[in-house]
Amino acid sequence: MNRPKSYTYELPDGKTLLHSVRRKLEHQEAPWSDIAGWLLDGHVEYQPIRNNPMRSGYSYMYQKAGLNLTLYYPEKIFNRLLDLLDKKKVGLLKIAFQASFPERSGYVLNEFKIRGVIEDDLSEE
Repeated sequence: MNRPKSYTYELPDGKTLLHSVRRKLEHQEAPWSDIAGWLLDGHVEYQPIRNNPMRSGYSYMYQKAGLNLTLYYPEKIFNRLLDLLDKKKVGLLKIAFQASFPERSGYVLNEFKIRGVIEDDLSEE
């Protein structure tokens, strides 16, 4: 028997999310066009915040689940992003990521972080 799929609480693959945000930023003015070019080099990590709406003694109240999103970039790209992004631009980027989630995903971005990763050049040895 085929059951209809529920799209509630489903998150897109990290690369799919980055492609979606990139499409939104590509047609903007600088620095967004520069940032859009580097987006696909990142790695997305989702950390859903678990809540239990059916706890004993509480009435059920629908609420969207919180989501912590961390983007990891190689050190060179992270340093460029650090130069281009201020607090206001990071907030606007967070809004672009929130808008890229499917409407019925059931998630609201709680924390949004961008981190750099030091690259190991072991392949040169």
